[in-house]
Amino acid sequence: MTDKRVMRKVLFFLYLIGFVSVSIQATAYAGFLSGLGKTVFAPLEIPKAMLQQGPISGALSGTYNAVAGVASGMGEMAQGATSSAVSAAQAAAPYAKYAWIPFVV
Repeated sequence: MTDKRVMRKVLFFLYLIGFVSVSIQATAYAGFLSGLGKTVFAPLEIPKAMLQQGPISGALSGTYNAVAGVASGMGEMAQGATSSAVSAAQAAAPYAKYAWIPFVV
């Protein structure tokens, strides 16, 4: 009998962890991946601006846009990592009330 009770507790925790992690992942990585995209594609601003505005003014404005894109991308990645911890706590909070069940069952 005790083996079945232990197995039920283990399965309950695995199901609970799986459900919470799936609901967290979508929101957790959205900000991080957006910032990563800005950071990776920021150096392409220089040739784009050079084609649109000419070689001298395009190089200057493209460099400014590239540096701004990298800085904002890094900030967005950091904010996404921080918000993922907050969203993880918010997503897991409603299920905290069920933590006592495996100890009673």
